[in-house]
Amino acid sequence: MADPQDTLRLLGDPTRMRVLRAILTARKNVSQIVSELGLSQPQVSYHLRVLREARLATEERDGRWVWYEANRDAPDPRVRELLDLVAGWSGGQGRAGRGGAPRAPRRVRPVKATEAAEVDEGGAVVVRPPRPAPDMDDFLL
Repeated sequence: MADPQDTLRLLGDPTRMRVLRAILTARKNVSQIVSELGLSQPQVSYHLRVLREARLATEERDGRWVWYEANRDAPDPRVRELLDLVAGWSGGQGRAGRGGAPRAPRRVRPVKATEAAEVDEGGAVVVRPPRPAPDMDDFLL
């Protein structure tokens, strides 16, 4: 780690931090990271290159596959400690896949008598606007 300030600055990018957390637990290729995070392939490749240049990630070529993982065997103990801290922050508590404090419960507005409300499989209330009167069909496009 050449300059801690530069390393911490590059980890300030939320997308780059997501990519790093994706490779903290297991060795993955770009397509696995793309499908896991829902990012584009060029985005993931760019952030992996930046992480490799900062010595936070390593790549291993295996035939036509390139595998990436966090550099847990870095010679610099500060890099290993930083990766352990990031892994601890990402340890499954809080928001799904994001670490941090859990979200406050969402406030639900009361359903008007003219609206139709249903409960979906996840237990969320889905409110549908009222249907127009049959004689209003002429005005709909």
